[in-house]
Amino acid sequence: MNRDLQTMSGLDVAVDADELALAFGPDVVHPEGERRSLGDVRATLEDPEASGPEHLYTIYMDVCRAADHGALVDQSLLYGAVVYNHGLIGRERLRSQGHRHSCKPGTDLRYSEVYEFWTGHGHVYLQQECGPVVTRALLVPVGPGDKVIVPLGWVHLTVASTDEPLAFGAWCAREGKLEYDELRALGGPAHFVLANGDVVPNPRYTQVADVEVVAPRDLPLLDVPYEQPIYRAWREEPGRFDFLPQPELVACAWEEL
Repeated sequence: MNRDLQTMSGLDVAVDADELALAFGPDVVHPEGERRSLGDVRATLEDPEASGPEHLYTIYMDVCRAADHGALVDQSLLYGAVVYNHGLIGRERLRSQGHRHSCKPGTDLRYSEVYEFWTGHGHVYLQQECGPVVTRALLVPVGPGDKVIVPLGWVHLTVASTDEPLAFGAWCAREGKLEYDELRALGGPAHFVLANGDVVPNPRYTQVADVEVVAPRDLPLLDVPYEQPIYRAWREEPGRFDFLPQPELVACAWEEL
C-alpha cells in the first residue's frame, strides 16, 4: 500500500511500504533506488555476524522537480530521499552504517546535511569525532515533521525504532562525498542502540563520552523553518541552504551545543 507524502515532503512522492521503495509523480526526476543490504553494514555492527533483514533501506539521490534541477546544480545542492526497513540486527535496532562528510576543497571544514522525517520513528545518532576517543555523542529522537541539521564534521547515522518504514528527505552539498572507511576501521559508531532502548559503548574505542539524549528542537536549526517541508522552503528562499555548499557560513553555529 502506498502512502502519500506530498504534504510532508513538498514533493509528489509516496512510500510503498511493501516494496520498501518510493514512488514519484511525473514532474519529479529521480534515479533508480539503490538498495543497501545487511552485508553493506556488517563491518560497523556490534556483532558483525548478526542476523537481520537482508534489505535494510533504499536510497534515492538527486531527486527534484524537473524544473528545479538546473537551479540546484547552480547552487551545488543535492536532495535525497530514503526509506528504511524495520526490525533488529542481532541485539541492535536496524540502522545505517554511518558516515561523515568530506571537507570543502581548500578548507578543513566538512560539509553538513539537513534531515526531514516523514513517516515512522527513530533516532539520529551523532558523534563529534571519527577516532578512538569521542568526547561528545548525541541521540536525537525523531518522528514525522522533525528536522535535524548535522553539525559540521560529525559522524551520523539513522536508527529505525518502530515496526513501520522510516522515510525521510535530506539536503546536502552536491560536491560533498560520504566517507565510510574510518568508521568501518573503528568497528562502527561509538555507541550501539539496542532493541530494549539501552545505548551501550563500543568496546573497540579507547574512550567514549556518555551519550546525551537531545530533542530535535534543541539543536541549532540555523535559518531553516521547522513547520515547513525543507524542499518547499528551498523553493521559496533558496539562500537559506547556502550553508550546505558553503560550510564557512556556519562554522561557529554549534560552538555552544
